[in-house]
Amino acid sequence: MEMLNKAFPGERRSFSQARVLEVGSGPVGAIAFMDASERFAIDPLCDFYSTQPELVEHRSPNVKYEISRGEELRFEDSSMDLVIIENVIDHVQNADKVMAEIYRVLKADGILYLTVNVHPAWGSFLHEILAVTRIDRGHPHTFTLKRIAEFLIHHGYIIKYCTSEDYRDCRQKYLKSPALKYKMIGALGLSEFLYTSVLVKA
Repeated sequence: MEMLNKAFPGERRSFSQARVLEVGSGPVGAIAFMDASERFAIDPLCDFYSTQPELVEHRSPNVKYEISRGEELRFEDSSMDLVIIENVIDHVQNADKVMAEIYRVLKADGILYLTVNVHPAWGSFLHEILAVTRIDRGHPHTFTLKRIAEFLIHHGYIIKYCTSEDYRDCRQKYLKSPALKYKMIGALGLSEFLYTSVLVKA
């Protein structure tokens, strides 16, 4: 994983003998393409995904897919070497509880790989209004670059490496979209851009 190499320069991080968990994996998950001794993927819609043959065919038979929520992980304390949570933390019901649960199951030297779509300050303000009024029910939490960093540090993590897309580039893509919906998102300043970080427990 390129990000891990950047987070730990000079170290060779191997997960071939590791226990890895992906929270909010969706139908397949990034974990399906990893080499690890034990792989677990949880998602509240796992049962539904399991009924869709076109999705199941892309799953790895070595990943244990389970229906569960990040707020209530069934795994023991300090049992995971790596936890992956990609574009999920802004979708969950209780973001603080999810982060606390991930912290609990990670080993002392465990790694958290997290991505989330963030907004600039103005876009964050508008998006919070959409979330509060339940116009955008799928994203109850809103983050800016500053807010996500503070959120992660507050929950006991050290940011070893982070990067983000250029907001201006992302906004231009929305503005150039043929779809009116995305043009409006760009014009209003609601365009998102991806933040990625590699963290360890403090």
